[in-house]
Amino acid sequence: MCGRFTLFTSKDWVREQFGIDKLPDFTNQFNIAPSQMVLAIVAVDNQWHVVLFRWGLIPFWATDKKIGNKFANARSETVTVKPAFRRSFQSKRCLMLMSGFFEWQQRLGMKQPYYIESVKRDELLTVAALWDSWQAPGEEDVIQSCCLLTTSANEMMRPIHDRMPVILTEKEQQAWLNCNSSINELTSLLVPYAGTDLHCYPVSTKVNNSRYQGVDTINPIQLQSD
Repeated sequence: MCGRFTLFTSKDWVREQFGIDKLPDFTNQFNIAPSQMVLAIVAVDNQWHVVLFRWGLIPFWATDKKIGNKFANARSETVTVKPAFRRSFQSKRCLMLMSGFFEWQQRLGMKQPYYIESVKRDELLTVAALWDSWQAPGEEDVIQSCCLLTTSANEMMRPIHDRMPVILTEKEQQAWLNCNSSINELTSLLVPYAGTDLHCYPVSTKVNNSRYQGVDTINPIQLQSD
């Protein structure tokens, strides 16, 4: 499960990396948790758009928005059949943007957080995700929400955790957002990241508190010997 991540970048960098001109306002965040707003890319008529979604998918059929608290992640192995995700998988796919993400390793009877990012710190990670729209009965407001997809850990992640987000390359991003991609093409993308351009390091347990937003959540720390 991926329960926290960061996003610190600029509009100019997002424009350069993805070729999208119009962007919503967003702030740099160093401890994004479920229920907070996240930056995502959707395709409309083959045109990419950057939008803000609430993190934690609320299926269109839900009777209570609180269900989104359970759906920050979706396991890629079952996403085509689970009622909460299968409709979005077919027609409401998106990309979640992040600078890096946190994962916790069981160590010496405690959970030690690690931070995972590109070796090129400016380069954003692009994660396969789903979105949906939800409206409470009798209310005008529509909530657009999303969840990220997870898969088995790759070699780098395995010592830390057995799961990781589905990170997509530039070519894979195109296929994921293409409305003409087949189910087989889409599911073939949901695999552990094969690139060698990620690295990880231990960080402070300050990140455990979702209210803590200090820049130092991503500062490396020295672990004590076992």
